Amino acid sequence: MFPFRNTLLLRCNMTHFSLATAILLYNLVGVFATDTQNNGDPIVTISDGIIRGRSLQSQKNSQFYAFQQIPYASPPVGHLRFRSPVPPQKWNHTWNATENTKICYQLERNDSRETEDCLYLNVYTPVLGPTENPLAVYVFLHGGKFIFNDGTYESFGPEFLMDYGIILVTLNYRLGAFGFLSTDDSTIPGNMGLEDQLQALLWVRENIHAFGGDPNKITLGGQSSGAASVGHHLLSPQSTGLFRSAIMQSGSPLCSKMFQKHPKYYANKLVSLLQDTAPPYISSLHVLQVLQNASAEDIKKHSDIAIPTELRNSVGNEDNRVWAPVIDGSFVIGAMHENLKHGKFSAIPTLIGINSEEQIHFDSKELWSKTGYFDSSPSYLINGNLNIENEYKLIAGLEIKSIYTNGSFEKDFGSFVRFMSDAKYTTAVIRHADLQKKYSTLFFYQFSYHGLFNNNNASVEGAERVGHSEENNFLFRMRSNRDLENFPKSDLDAQARLLEIWTNFIKFSNPSPTGMNWPQVEPGLFSYVNINTTLSIKQDPKDYQKWRSVYDKYADQYQETY
Repeated sequence: MFPFRNTLLLRCNMTHFSLATAILLYNLVGVFATDTQNNGDPIVTISDGIIRGRSLQSQKNSQFYAFQQIPYASPPVGHLRFRSPVPPQKWNHTWNATENTKICYQLERNDSRETEDCLYLNVYTPVLGPTENPLAVYVFLHGGKFIFNDGTYESFGPEFLMDYGIILVTLNYRLGAFGFLSTDDSTIPGNMGLEDQLQALLWVRENIHAFGGDPNKITLGGQSSGAASVGHHLLSPQSTGLFRSAIMQSGSPLCSKMFQKHPKYYANKLVSLLQDTAPPYISSLHVLQVLQNASAEDIKKHSDIAIPTELRNSVGNEDNRVWAPVIDGSFVIGAMHENLKHGKFSAIPTLIGINSEEQIHFDSKELWSKTGYFDSSPSYLINGNLNIENEYKLIAGLEIKSIYTNGSFEKDFGSFVRFMSDAKYTTAVIRHADLQKKYSTLFFYQFSYHGLFNNNNASVEGAERVGHSEENNFLFRMRSNRDLENFPKSDLDAQARLLEIWTNFIKFSNPSPTGMNWPQVEPGLFSYVNINTTLSIKQDPKDYQKWRSVYDKYADQYQETY
């Protein structure tokens, strides 16, 4: 439509024009004009072509603009399957960005939208076009154990955040075997899902100004495996400089359950399932050839089959996840724990935290069925990824168990829920903060508010109430919170409180809400804010110091996770 507009803005900025004049001229030639041939829908031009979005209403009935399913990479199909993403092809038509119809292949669920052609992102903005005061940008990575979920409008609606003067970007990235299979060598290094996220960050840096965003004010955030992904971007030299601050909700690269310890075995196992054979040795090149020639549906089907347990740790707390990040020597360089310990990461402001009882979100009956197993030997309490010699596992397990109960988990189920919350999530997340605080500005929180918004009525005597991922219900419009008239004022107040904290951090790299000076986590003083019906400053979250004393006595100093 206006092929000379980007050149005009560049030339204006290089002459004696002021920035305001340059932006005015840029808008006059139509970069963010409304195309009347498209029923008044907002039109944006980026480096790849013209995009048509739609106008929507925020929670408080303010107008914002949604640009959905924009390609940030070429479809990872054919020879690009199990490869690093490459930029998308330019288009010469108006790209329809008014709905989400594609998500990446999922495990543990089926969805008609699943496709390998899934590398798309969404931009939600309360303004149109470059402005003199561009907005801070929040790039959010969804969770889902690296095997399911998506970044679509239906899953993470922007209506709440749009009232707080920021731009939100959500995205799909490859999952399961498609995103995290590795032959543990250069043939398929792995971490394709993390590299998809990196490609999206590069796209945001290049194009977000066209949506009114400031490429120098990008916050990368995520929840659960999305938070672990954020941590990997903090640690990876490839992501340096692409975001100025980070938010990590209930996840870290130090969570053992978010680390793939035996990738070559799992890759070979998948190929043997696809071929219905089990050869004694499968070369990496043969793995790649078989997988690139297999149908996507067969890869999904066979990678969803339970992997034999001989390489899993017998404790049953999923510390050897099948499809997850690996140490590839390129994007993930070296042991995550050691890199944090020695300051080998981007030392940027970070907001990190936990929910009050992460594990209570999950099936209580299934969880209770594991109590007898853990009671049978305290050594099972020791995570298999920890470097603790077998001769010390029994005594270390006894000391860990004594933190929670003097009896049995079976008879004291609340103590078991608390143990599992800490073993799977909170200890590793707090350890991450404890290590990072030595090198960068760090704020820690515990989200403890329980109401109807949480969409979880689980209650176990002796355990807290707020489970894994429940804070997302307060930040994003979801199926469970479409009609806000169904919720009490206390829930809406809690929502406003959390939204202010998150968006303050996105805008100012400091989460302090009105009337509070949020303390940083400092060496020797682990202060944090408990977010409940009120905000209160506390010290030493959960039982981290007790866990640390056990690990310090029995675990090797070198660790990959925690």
